[in-house]
Amino acid sequence: MKEHYVKFDPRSKLAVVLCASLLLMVRANQRMEGIFVLLLLFLLVINGGWKKGVILTSLYSFFLVVDYFFFQQITGAVTAFLSFFFVANRLLLPPIMAAAFAMNQTKMSEWIAAMKKMKIPKVVIVPFSVVCRFFPVLIQDFKQIRRAMKFRGVGINSIDLVKHPLLTLEYIVVPILVSVETTSIDLSAASLVRGLGSDSVNTSVYEVTFKIQDYLLLLFLLLLIVWEVLL
Repeated sequence: MKEHYVKFDPRSKLAVVLCASLLLMVRANQRMEGIFVLLLLFLLVINGGWKKGVILTSLYSFFLVVDYFFFQQITGAVTAFLSFFFVANRLLLPPIMAAAFAMNQTKMSEWIAAMKKMKIPKVVIVPFSVVCRFFPVLIQDFKQIRRAMKFRGVGINSIDLVKHPLLTLEYIVVPILVSVETTSIDLSAASLVRGLGSDSVNTSVYEVTFKIQDYLLLLFLLLLIVWEVLL
């Protein structure tokens, strides 16, 4: 059964990421931070990523509650370290949620089309395309290596990998390094073959245009920033 979700323009998703980074840099108060987290949860739910939204929001709530009830007073080095741990992770979760929303239900070709529409130089588009396609391939290679190791009875579980670091180096790290070089060359060649580095005007099958939900999202983000700056 096909899932229905509200689709956002990649540029409006990029605005959400920039807003999350801005709120992190200016250290927004907890009320503003909570409103922004609820906004991200709502965006992930309507964009088809409700599982990510629920998990990340639950983590944020957990860090917030623990810090509020247990670390209001710093009495020593241990409590100082734990308070820093919970606060730092809580502050990083909104940008992580924004990045999850940006990558959710958005293909790489849509991002490339949006970047071209924003007149971003090709020296930025081509490396961005290669890097974003690189990590999924690397994860798939790692899964294949682990599957082959289990088939041969090597490193059945994570404890075996810790007990035998040399085998881990031989059977995982070395093949991954070889795969990294081959994958990066293949992806770079594929990007150039598709014409990403060409000076001619490229076409795209994906329509990149603002819709009503994008305008509403940008307006809400602008109101949040104005509220934070003025109040």
